[in-house]
Amino acid sequence: MAAGTRFSVGRPSGTCAATGASLAPGARVASAIVADDADAWRRLDVAEAAWVSGWRPDGSVVATWRGTMPEASDDAPARIIDDEELVALFDQIGDAEERSAIELRYVVALMLIRRRRLRVEGHAPEGLRVRRLTPTGGFADDGSTRIADPGFDDDQLEAAIERVTAVLLGGDAAEPDGEATEDGPA
Repeated sequence: MAAGTRFSVGRPSGTCAATGASLAPGARVASAIVADDADAWRRLDVAEAAWVSGWRPDGSVVATWRGTMPEASDDAPARIIDDEELVALFDQIGDAEERSAIELRYVVALMLIRRRRLRVEGHAPEGLRVRRLTPTGGFADDGSTRIADPGFDDDQLEAAIERVTAVLLGGDAAEPDGEATEDGPA
C-alpha cells in the first residue's frame, strides 16, 4: 500500500494462529490482516470457534473477514474470499481513518468494481463515487458511496493491487477477470 508497507503473506497456512491446530479444508475460519510496529502486514487464519471465543492477534488489526479453508492443492484456488466476504470487508473498513485502511478500501473497491459488485458513478481527485450492485446487476442501495483516493501513482497502484490480492485471495498476482473501461476498471 504505502511505499514502505511490506507484505509477507500469501496463501492460507492451514494452521490456526490461536491454537496451532491444523485447519481442515472446508473448516470455517476468521482471517485477519495485522500490521506490526514496522508497518509490515501479515495474514492470520484462525478457527472460527477460537475467534468467536474472543481470541485476537497481537498488533493492529487492519481488517477481518470470515470464510472457508480451501482444499489443499498445487493450484491456488481462484477466489479464497468470495464476493459477499469482500463486500463485508469493504463495509467494515468504511469509516476507518488510518492511511493503511484507506488504501486497503480503495484497492478492495477496485476489486469489487472488477467483480461487478460496485459501479463507478463518478471520479474526482479526492476519490471515486461508487454504487453497490446486486449479484444480478441491479442497484443494491439508494445512493452512491465516496471512496477516498490515496493518491497512488500507476506503479504504486499496481503494487498495491498485487499485495492486497496476495493477502486476500492467496495468490501472487492481480485478479485475471475484468476489463478496463473508460469509466475505470470493469
